[in-house]
Amino acid sequence: MYFEGQIAIDPSQVSVIEKRVPTKFFKKLFYYLTLGNASDGIEKQTFTAVSILQQINAVLLKSGIDNIVRLSHDGIDFYLDTEGKEGDLKEAFDKYDLEIDTSMSTIFDQLIMVLEHEDEVFKYLIKVTINRTHDVGEYPIELKIDGFLKEFSAKGKNRYQLEKALKPTFKTQKVYNNYKSRRSKQFEAFLDEMKLNFKTLMNVDNVIIEQKTKVVVPTSRVTTPKDIKFRERDNDYGVYYGYHGFEDVIFYNMLWSAMSRKYGLTIEDTYYENDTGDQFGFVEEADTSRDFFNEEIGSRHYSFSSLTDIPDSTKTDSGWFSFDGFGDSSDDSDNSSCSSCSSCSSCSSCGSCGGD
Repeated sequence: MYFEGQIAIDPSQVSVIEKRVPTKFFKKLFYYLTLGNASDGIEKQTFTAVSILQQINAVLLKSGIDNIVRLSHDGIDFYLDTEGKEGDLKEAFDKYDLEIDTSMSTIFDQLIMVLEHEDEVFKYLIKVTINRTHDVGEYPIELKIDGFLKEFSAKGKNRYQLEKALKPTFKTQKVYNNYKSRRSKQFEAFLDEMKLNFKTLMNVDNVIIEQKTKVVVPTSRVTTPKDIKFRERDNDYGVYYGYHGFEDVIFYNMLWSAMSRKYGLTIEDTYYENDTGDQFGFVEEADTSRDFFNEEIGSRHYSFSSLTDIPDSTKTDSGWFSFDGFGDSSDDSDNSSCSSCSSCSSCSSCGSCGGD
């Protein structure tokens, strides 16, 4: 189990609304017939890359965050820490400032920063995405914050020792629920602090926070952190990229579903993914006796679509896998999807919306 937070920020910047040509043929034809009057708009922010990074830097430092892992400009990595340096935020910004020219700072599509941070309870991976152009109604700055439980770090422990450390948390359903609630509130407090710092130090129109509890169900049994399937793909900025030092706090997540099954727990209000970050969806109440949680079988036998067609023996329990509010989750964990289709007029990933 770990926690994921999403913070969406709308800075008070003058924006330019532009028309975009639809992708589908008939919409495109109608667009030209109406001289573009019927087209959806996109919003272009006026901030430059350097100016917005400077503002976000002030917020991060106020939150005590100065450890950057990665800085990417339109898919080009200007900084990537493969050694586990600490306090290198200024170094990364200085390097970026020296290497980009005026045109790159002014005309860009997307900036991505990946940072790490620790407090007494959590080790955080923080992904900051800055979109210069975005659909009207969407937020130009988004943070995705993953919080991993430091007390269950695998550093210096084998699987047996880690299971022993985990055992008290799974002792009874009540103990488990209380533990989850306590840690969830601590994670929420960190998100609230970040929100306050953004509102205080940046001139923002709005800040929205969403929080999730997540459980990893591995595709196969893992015995050491080396078994984790890190991807290191250029377009993957999430925790499964394999950033330096995160294998120790990710490993306990590979055991969580098996421990839940072993002690016969019911897991409530949780999102599920496999060990490569592919999303299964949200379950209000999950009975861990199901084969899905059996690490000897592995979640590789399940997909987003197959979970809606589970064996007859489990169909009697309503609410097993519920996908309310989810779109197609076949993409990797960093691709955003609609959390609510009631207001997703600009969403292209939600199957019920139809896209462009």
